[in-house]
Amino acid sequence: MKTLSFLASLFCLFSGLPAQAQTPPASRAFTADLARYYFASPSAEIAARSNLDSALQQLEKFKAPINSGAQLYNTLQAYESVLKLFRLHDGYLHLRCSQNRHDPACDAREKLEADVDAATAFLNPEILAIPEARLQSFFSAEPRLNAARFALADIRHDAEHVLPEDKQALLDRFQPEIADWQYSLYEQLLDGIPFGSVQTPEGPLSVVRQRTLLAANPDPKVREEAFKRRFHGLAGQRDLLAFSLIHTVKAQNSLARAHKYPDAPTRKYANMYLDPSLTRALLDRMAQRGDVAKRFEKIRGRDFQAAYKLPMQAWDLSAPQPGFAPPLTPLESAPALYHQAFASLGAEYQQAFDALLDPANGRADLLPGGAPDRYSGGFSIGFSGAPSILFFGRYDGTFKDLSVIAHEGGHAAHRSLMSMNGVSPLYANGPHFLFESFAIFNELVLADYLAAHSQDPRLRRYYREQWMAIKGLDAFYGAKDALLEQRIYEGVAAGSLRGADDLDKLTLQVDGEFSIFPSTTPELRNRWATVSLMYEDPLYDVNYVYGGLLALKYYQLYTSDPAQFVPRYTALLKNGFDAPPAELLKHFLDIELLSPSLLADDLNLLNRRLAELEADSPNSENPAPPATDAPHPPQ
Repeated sequence: MKTLSFLASLFCLFSGLPAQAQTPPASRAFTADLARYYFASPSAEIAARSNLDSALQQLEKFKAPINSGAQLYNTLQAYESVLKLFRLHDGYLHLRCSQNRHDPACDAREKLEADVDAATAFLNPEILAIPEARLQSFFSAEPRLNAARFALADIRHDAEHVLPEDKQALLDRFQPEIADWQYSLYEQLLDGIPFGSVQTPEGPLSVVRQRTLLAANPDPKVREEAFKRRFHGLAGQRDLLAFSLIHTVKAQNSLARAHKYPDAPTRKYANMYLDPSLTRALLDRMAQRGDVAKRFEKIRGRDFQAAYKLPMQAWDLSAPQPGFAPPLTPLESAPALYHQAFASLGAEYQQAFDALLDPANGRADLLPGGAPDRYSGGFSIGFSGAPSILFFGRYDGTFKDLSVIAHEGGHAAHRSLMSMNGVSPLYANGPHFLFESFAIFNELVLADYLAAHSQDPRLRRYYREQWMAIKGLDAFYGAKDALLEQRIYEGVAAGSLRGADDLDKLTLQVDGEFSIFPSTTPELRNRWATVSLMYEDPLYDVNYVYGGLLALKYYQLYTSDPAQFVPRYTALLKNGFDAPPAELLKHFLDIELLSPSLLADDLNLLNRRLAELEADSPNSENPAPPATDAPHPPQ
């Protein structure tokens, strides 16, 4: 049955397709079985919080100077129990809030996190109070502590920035009022903007929720109207959006200074085990090499000019070639597609990903067409004691949707592999750029697989362009956002950035390093308002810089020697985060995280792939099939 299903999906994907815009395919939803894996009902979850309260009370019994290895071991065991229970509640509330953003679970999640953080604030100061010599004697006296060596070293790594318990508990309890309200305001502002819809022959499409479909519409007037409606809507609330962002920055800088950091970017980079000065220098170097992203835009512009006899505008970047419409994939065809695409990553990884999209497992929440109050993006959750679950708010069948599922499913499969390997809750979380690198690599593998199995030259080129546009250049697109955000923090701290006009000017300046369009497209001055992570998870975008660079390095190793790479890569995924990221990468894959060669090697790969696109014009009568780097999985 799987073979027949896969062949059917291939027929849908690779058959000749009409040039007109397509209606999203009718698909059934995938629903996460929250009662099976979490709690039977909202009231059951509330009742079960008594177990979390009991675990916190048990941990509080260790709220005293730690005088022995056994006492430290038991304290950490009690803390692990708290983590397991908290993550169960947090994951459940996160999923419910994402299904309906007006659900009381949204506020409950914020409060629960603040309460647990405050109740556990005593732990780090207690561990830091142990003299180093005494701690070493604890390891000798209690061998079971050795498994927690890095977790303890991680706490002590941040020693000078850990606040006394009373101060940290106070900050944790007031976190929603200090630094969480700004994103709530941002969401409310966006919800209140009447972006509207654009009329197409297939019916109206939402400017926001169906942005991907509109961007790839064959009608240039549709693409332009969608683009301008979006930015015009944002411009109408630019002052309040700027107010929210600037107060996000002020709050984060204040919190950083409270922890004895000079500013929020320094705090963020240091907590990622990155040298802040080296990270700033890397962002500057990537801006200096931003021509690699401009080169891709120029290739698209050349092809667009040849096809349409018009110069390409910013809203034409995803325009299809005349006579070709990007394929749309029914959701039920996706599991077989991923099964084949990830076969080359080994049976263990393939099985972990397959399990996510098996409807019988109830581990995916994917809704074709989305819903008004549903979060439209994607994420995954997973931790020790509960299977990982994949969430995607709106599925329209585009390649971008497939790529998002490959990415977020990559996070979920990674968490599954750690859980199956018995990774401690202490080591189930680590620097997010490593998480992102694994997920971005999935997207590169998927795009290359589809290109390799496309019989139509136009479709093959389409997927090779998607390889570049969606994730090949992700490190540079991440650098554009991360550099913009860093300079916003610098400007607010210096008092030179005070409102929307200043944000507009800075955005055009930074974006001009990476794109050919800002100087000729006035609407793009408001792009800062579209970078939602600056509000939702401040300074997260730098993870896409390092994650994108690493994913390209994985891709080079994978395509040059898959037999050598795959088992070592799988071992890294299963291992968890029991060492600094640079050590893990060196140990498992012999990658030097901080070496200048990482960026240099990636630039060589990107420029080679760009040269292939330049040589293979879609407008020639007999376009040459570009070489495929990826190894072919078994059929």
